[in-house]
Amino acid sequence: MLNTASSTLHRALLGLSLLACGVQAQPVMPTEFPDGAVPMAPEDLSARIGGKVHRIKFFDGSAARVDYKANGYAYLDMSSGYRDSGKWRVDGTKFCVEWQKASSGCSEARLKGDTVFVKRVSNGEIISLASE
Repeated sequence: MLNTASSTLHRALLGLSLLACGVQAQPVMPTEFPDGAVPMAPEDLSARIGGKVHRIKFFDGSAARVDYKANGYAYLDMSSGYRDSGKWRVDGTKFCVEWQKASSGCSEARLKGDTVFVKRVSNGEIISLASE
């Protein structure tokens, strides 16, 4: 009887240790700006976005290339093959895009170092705009 109890305990402990080794922390979608990120003056935000092509990596693993023209037009190419176009503008410390097909709206933008961070209006995800 003792042998059976000991064997059962051993299997339970082995199972727990294997479970502990196999469990990995799931990444959490960033919804807060990095510490030290600050709002920008509208003209600074416009200068950092307009006339540039930006690469974006999203939490779900997808990516995008967005060309924000200096004349206020924007062109979106997603890694999935989805494409859209629209108009962009700055409204105070917010960055606004009116896409033809995708969700439109204004998102809060902040700067840390040379990186512009945007809080997506669609889901609250914080993304960084990496200029090409």
